[in-house]
Amino acid sequence: MEKFRAGIIGTGFGAKVHAPMMDHHEGFDVVAVSSVSRGNIEEARKASGIENIYTDWRQMLEQETLDLVVVASAVHLHKEMVKAAFEKGIHVMCEKPMALDVTETEDMIAERDKAGKLGLINHEFRFLPARTKVKEILESGQLGEILHVRYQCSFASYTGLVSKPRGWLGQEEKGGGMLGAIGSHMTDSLQWWLDSNFKEVFAQLPIHVPTQTDENGNTEHRTADDAFQIIGSLENGATVTMELISAARKTKTTWRLEVFGTEGSLVMLDDNKVLHSSGDEAFEEVGLVPDIEAPDSMPDVAARYYNGFQRALNALHETLVSGEKHPYLADFEHGHSTQKVLDAVRTSAREGRKVEVK
Repeated sequence: MEKFRAGIIGTGFGAKVHAPMMDHHEGFDVVAVSSVSRGNIEEARKASGIENIYTDWRQMLEQETLDLVVVASAVHLHKEMVKAAFEKGIHVMCEKPMALDVTETEDMIAERDKAGKLGLINHEFRFLPARTKVKEILESGQLGEILHVRYQCSFASYTGLVSKPRGWLGQEEKGGGMLGAIGSHMTDSLQWWLDSNFKEVFAQLPIHVPTQTDENGNTEHRTADDAFQIIGSLENGATVTMELISAARKTKTTWRLEVFGTEGSLVMLDDNKVLHSSGDEAFEEVGLVPDIEAPDSMPDVAARYYNGFQRALNALHETLVSGEKHPYLADFEHGHSTQKVLDAVRTSAREGRKVEVK
């Protein structure tokens, strides 16, 4: 199998998930990982399983011969890093959300076009068997005209919010917040499933836990949302409600998607079960392709993402070999479309009004 040389920027999700996942895939060779803030090299080496660790991502781009760069840094750094990779003639896989705002995403698309390289967004959740089954059912037309979609998520993170710092994820100016972290995934999935973009939104972005104080009395003040509630409509006429709370006191994170059409309804639970109702009949569970299990050598953090991530990497490898983008991979146009929604949601929450997604 043809191997592609990859470099990864970021010692958080990049080192803990991207690096071991790609290094275990027979189509990729992770040749280097770079920190962003000159973090601990030994910690990065242990988390990623990669020996070659840089403390300067620009130096990595200069010194390594790479086919692909994964940008898995804080959001406010994405544009600069993506631009530098394209200037070196390297394909880019950028973490979501794509950027701080649509001005940046437009600039990133222009840089991609100038370089003539691939610009992709890591929406690996698209490849989960339950989510691909939702796509298949909606594309088949079994539900008829879609009238309404309800999409909800609750994270069991209250204890963590009050006991641990959020870092850049708690700072709006750095692209933090659950709207970007998870709302980008939810928005991308909705628009992908229904093949229709948001038309307008009315939203609020609460911060349920605005501060966190450590045992030494140091207080972190948070400016980025830890929840969101969005009412909206799509260009195809369907109405939407989408919400997330992260400050939930419970045992586990839960997801629930409900799609209501003129010919039937669909429910997806926790990304691992899909139920379908035809007409007014009772819901019946729909069969899914079997999960793929992570190898024993995969670190626990990465193993939790294996089922979808491994399938996404297969699609990425296929794309790099053929030059034709796999239809389920998200590209910069998808990232730009999602960014329009995120920008409109933030404007709506700030100004307390319905906002058109232009």
